[in-house]
Amino acid sequence: MYKNLSSRTARIVRALIEVLKPRKPGFDPPIEDEMLEVVDDFISHLPSHMKLLLPLGLYLLEYGTLIFVPSLKPFSKMSLEKREKYMLSWTESKMALRRDLIKGIKAICMTGFYAHPEIMKHIGYDLEEHLKRINVTEEPTVACNEEACAYFKKLEEEGRWGPAAGEPGRIKEKSE
Repeated sequence: MYKNLSSRTARIVRALIEVLKPRKPGFDPPIEDEMLEVVDDFISHLPSHMKLLLPLGLYLLEYGTLIFVPSLKPFSKMSLEKREKYMLSWTESKMALRRDLIKGIKAICMTGFYAHPEIMKHIGYDLEEHLKRINVTEEPTVACNEEACAYFKKLEEEGRWGPAAGEPGRIKEKSE
């Protein structure tokens, strides 16, 4: 069972995963369950308001077929071909809400896809090797470029950078 998805929202996400999951002839691992687990886990890290709004968006996707297609069948009960067309209508919609919902869910689902060990191996991605390349073990000799440090210290002394400027990260213009 899922920690953050109800059985209904899990059914909607599963139908969405079936549409989004890339398929390649000769390579189509059955990882839909793992992708669904990633989505379920990801939801636990969302802010409270998003935990409430995401299921509402999923229900809009599910029952929006009555309005946007029109079809009496909800999204999860449609054929794969019809779901693909319906998804395309969401990604190309003039309504930003529809486009943004699909972008967000797609990003979460595809994270689950590309994070799967079988997929990483198939595309030639070695996580351990990547971590070795990006992790620096020795301390940098200079915290930052000395010229940049001097520039920002000067601005701070003049009251044009930092808390004295009123807004962090913004340069206050000199008053003449």
